Amino acid sequence: MTMETTNPWDALTEPTTRVPRSLETREHTERKREWTQPSILPEIEPRDGWVHKWVRADYANIADKKNYSQRLREGWEPIDISEYPELQAYSADHSKTGGRAEVGGLIACRMPSEMVAQRTAYYREMTRDKEQSAEDHYMRSQDERVKKFSENSRKVVFGQSAR
Repeated sequence: MTMETTNPWDALTEPTTRVPRSLETREHTERKREWTQPSILPEIEPRDGWVHKWVRADYANIADKKNYSQRLREGWEPIDISEYPELQAYSADHSKTGGRAEVGGLIACRMPSEMVAQRTAYYREMTRDKEQSAEDHYMRSQDERVKKFSENSRKVVFGQSAR
């Protein structure tokens, strides 16, 4: 059995076979880009205390004044593009838009978060009341041919039930 001893300093004296860094590419290490469907509307950067929404002001080049004025009465206010620099590109004609961001008949609007929470609670309560009213009306009908089920009625049976 022969033992070969290698000198660790020999590796330093051998010529390098490494590829220069300038010739290396990241083709193999980069993640492949995937196609995603582009968004029609630009994203509005969130701001503390505000909720943003795009409100319809016209449809097929016909002004939708009813919808737009209703949203303004709800509390939505048009965003001034001077406060949102990311929307500067979406108001090329300042005379037509009045300094607002508009895309395809939609105007960028905002509302304070507290008002949005109050609005959501109002509509949630209205929906709950309508559901309760419909259920009460259904349970009130006296037709005995229709078997009704109510989540509020419970029947507890101990032991074997009568057959």
